[in-house]
Amino acid sequence: MRFLRGGCIVGIGLATVAVLAILAWQSNLLDVRAQSVATAFDQPPAYPGYTWTRDGRAVASEEMETIAGPSHCGWQSATMLFIVWPPGSAATTYFTGRLYIRDPEGVYGVPFRDRLARNVTLPADARATGYRLGAIEIYVSLSDQDEAIYVVSPRDAERWPRVDPVRLCA
Repeated sequence: MRFLRGGCIVGIGLATVAVLAILAWQSNLLDVRAQSVATAFDQPPAYPGYTWTRDGRAVASEEMETIAGPSHCGWQSATMLFIVWPPGSAATTYFTGRLYIRDPEGVYGVPFRDRLARNVTLPADARATGYRLGAIEIYVSLSDQDEAIYVVSPRDAERWPRVDPVRLCA
């Protein structure tokens, strides 16, 4: 009986550790994933995606969201970044914001693959929006904010093209 009780305690302990590890990974609590843009987004997360913060608080998905494209359309390898516009304003619906996409495989469309730029230098007028995913930050540039958004990590920066008009699948 003691052996059985000890085994249960060990099993519960291991299950607890596994659950905590999964939660830490999904929330990126320890900046495990977010050391480069590619590390965080080469395999984009399905809905509800990552939890972004602004000014140290988690933001709602209506304000900022990065998720994999829908798999039923074959877009799951693309990362869709929805952000309220202007950044930091009150979110009412998804359609008060903008959509930017990271599509290195061209599943959403070849023009978006071709407009994705990796290892870029930020324009001189680029400014941080305050949105963070661990060490990754979102920047906008006044000179091209209607064309792209910048996703910046300690190791690299990428320029993700804007989708305008927004195109979703049914």
